[in-house]
Amino acid sequence: MTTQPNVVRKALLSGLATLITAGFSATTLAADYPTKPIQMVVSFSAGGSTDTMARIFAKYVEEELGQRVVVVNRPGAGGELGWIYLANAKPDGYTIGLINSPAIEVYPITREETVGYSLDAIRPLTNVVTDPGMLVVSEDSPYHTLDDLVAAVQANPESIVVSHEGIGGDDHLAALNFASAADIDLNFVAYNGNAEATAALLGGHITAFEGNMSEAVNQINEGSARGLAIWSSERNESLPDVPTGSEQGYDVVSAASRGFAVPADVPQEIYDDLLAAMRGVMENPEFLAEMEQLNMPVNPIYGQDYAAFIQDSYDQLKALWDTNPWVEE
Repeated sequence: MTTQPNVVRKALLSGLATLITAGFSATTLAADYPTKPIQMVVSFSAGGSTDTMARIFAKYVEEELGQRVVVVNRPGAGGELGWIYLANAKPDGYTIGLINSPAIEVYPITREETVGYSLDAIRPLTNVVTDPGMLVVSEDSPYHTLDDLVAAVQANPESIVVSHEGIGGDDHLAALNFASAADIDLNFVAYNGNAEATAALLGGHITAFEGNMSEAVNQINEGSARGLAIWSSERNESLPDVPTGSEQGYDVVSAASRGFAVPADVPQEIYDDLLAAMRGVMENPEFLAEMEQLNMPVNPIYGQDYAAFIQDSYDQLKALWDTNPWVEE
């Protein structure tokens, strides 16, 4: 049977038209983006420093994008549940997520066979803040220095309970590093966010709260809590009376970086639009003033540089895990 030339010609033209239409539709989608509200997934509960930063950022990035940005809290498993959701979201630019380093790198290392996401499924956009760690007690605590706490553990090993936001997160690793430097064991309890941990501390349910400076500064300045140590190379001007760990003989440095990412397969044009909008926020004097007021140290890292930052953190943690794995408490 011989195919007629006009039939072949019609088939080719039809296929070509389909390809052109598909390409035009994708280009139009990117050019018109965004046309509806965007959800910003926060992997921790409302009220903590991560959530606070996200909500402030959302307010400013709405102005850049011309669409509402709705913060959606998906707490649980130290952030993993929210990052699973982000990694599996439709890559159309209408789901962005706040990611926390080093926590997001830890689960693919410590539970390689069971973790519900991979770093390859998430494409970093912009790092916003890098927040030093702190060990904090309530104002009525009998402990005024790290040595006081160490002595209490040595006298009664089961008496000291320290909170954190998830196994392998920056606060958990900071507390483990302190315990190792002091040659003591601490009892750990995990909370879904800073708000829960702070309530537990002020309610007398835990001995100390291991978190970040921005999470503790208000309670310390208001007089309801006391900082035993800040895990940085020097004292912070917002809390000049809180000594570093190294000043007290414990050489521990730890911080949390918080930024934004999208599902890995988001079209490049949409990724570029989001990146440009986030650059706009990071250069906005009003946003920077709000971050300063909240004692959140701004540390902008963009695009490929941010991806390299995350990869470098992963590589360092993987090397540590391979040689000296931390034990889940």
